[in-house]
This record gives sequence, C-alpha cells and structure tokens, in this order.
Amino acid sequence: MTFRWLAPPRFHSRRLVNLDVRVMTMPMAHTSLKAAAATQVEVLCALILRETHVRFGFTRLGFLWVLIEPMAHALGLSLIYYLMGRSSPVGGSVVVFFITGLLPFFLWNKVSRRLITSFTSDRPLLLMPIVTRLDILVARALMEGAAWIVVTVSVLTLLVANGFCDPPYDIARVCQASAVTFLLGFGVGTINATVTTLFRSWQNIFTIVTRPLYLASGVFYLIDELPYAAREVLSWNPIVHSVEWFRSAFYPSYTTMTLDTDYLVKWAIATFVIGLVLERLARRRVTST
Repeated sequence: MTFRWLAPPRFHSRRLVNLDVRVMTMPMAHTSLKAAAATQVEVLCALILRETHVRFGFTRLGFLWVLIEPMAHALGLSLIYYLMGRSSPVGGSVVVFFITGLLPFFLWNKVSRRLITSFTSDRPLLLMPIVTRLDILVARALMEGAAWIVVTVSVLTLLVANGFCDPPYDIARVCQASAVTFLLGFGVGTINATVTTLFRSWQNIFTIVTRPLYLASGVFYLIDELPYAAREVLSWNPIVHSVEWFRSAFYPSYTTMTLDTDYLVKWAIATFVIGLVLERLARRRVTST
C-alpha cells in the first residue's frame, strides 16, 4: 500500500510549485486573510510531508530507529547501573529514571540540530516566492516535535503497560516542560541555521561543542547529589532545568534544589528572539548565497 507521505521529495516540491503558480496568478481581490491563511497551511503541510520523507526514508521502518534510540540509551545505561550494583536515585525502575531524562534532552537536541541545515540543504525551495525561510524552519521543527510526541507516547505507554511505572501524575507539568524545551530547541536551531549560512563549518563545531551536554545535563544522575560547586556550574546549563522539570512530573515525592523554571523560560524566549532577529538581519546574505 502506498502512502502519500512516503512520496519522494520531488512530489511534495511539485505541490509547492503548483501552489506557487496558483497564488501568483490569483487576483488581488481574492487574496483575503482567510485565503492567505489557508495557503500558509498548505505550504507548511507540503514542507512537513517533504521533510518527513527526507528524515525517515521511503518506508515507515525509517521511523523505527527514532523509537528505538531512547530505549537503547536507557537500556544501555540501565545495564551499566546493574553491573555497578546501583539503583534508581529516586526509587522505582532505573529504566524510567533514564527515560525521563533522555526524552527532554532528545527533544532539544533533535530540534536544534535538525534546523542547522534548513537554509543550505533546502536552498532550491527558497527560489519559490511562496516559501520563506521561516516556513522551512517551522516545518522542520514541527516535524521533529511531532515525531518526538509519537515516540514519547509510545515509550511511556509501553512502560506503563508492562508495569515499569505509573502514568505521569502531573500531565500539565509534562506539557509545560516539553513546550518550553521545544521553544529552546527552535531558538537555538534558528540561530544555528543563520550562522551556518555565513560560516559553513558551524554545523560541525556545534555538534562537537554540544556533545558533552549529554553528560552535563543530569540525564542519568541527579544534579542535587553532586557537590555544591559542581551543582552551581551545571545549573547554568538550561537543559539541566528541562530535564529536572520533565522528570519531576513522574515522581510525586520528587524534590529538587536545582530546578528554576523561570531560568529555562528566559533562555527559550531569548534564543527564540535572537534567532529571529539574526535570520532577519542575514536574510539578504541567505538569499544571495
């Protein structure tokens, strides 16, 4: 059975071209706010479908790795803990402890990295007047966000169904932490996309520089258990607060001295604004390169 979202990227590109022609030939009298909004939705849908194909390949099996990745990390870390004779710092399953740290970290990591090549790999799309740089950024971010939601729901459902944990006791807290983390990833990704058009090596530099964040974000340990000096240094990392915020929704008795939600929100808003400003300032350079 053939699924439309599995069609080659050129299929979705043709949809954009046809839409572009249709809009360009539309009389000005018909370009109402409602029509413009409908056109914008069509553009984003076509871009998301195209990015989905590029991200996951010709078959839905390409999505399987996205689902396996956090579980593989959690099982690997659990094995290390088992061999060391350690247990979960907050009680319960050690797998759940790791998963609640990995999921928010992966959300930020996937969104911020996926946006890096938005203006370089999708440059032909920018030749169509109907497609803007912001459209490409939003489409990529929404695609990664949607994939993360599917993975998160699937993994947590699997854990709950097998008795590893109870459903999160504070769903609102999960949504809040996820939304702010997504915004942070989008902001950092937008900055990355703009800087990469001016300095092509930035993609590699960012990957190398941010790789230690996996070890410095409290994914597989509690920040509060570290010495005061180490805790003070690591608390400058906004991902630490993302992990703490997300994880606290799964443990009713979870207490933390490190979590500062306002700090994370400020980081998310600041990177979002800076990213949009930089994109605006570099727009002429992006178009000409």
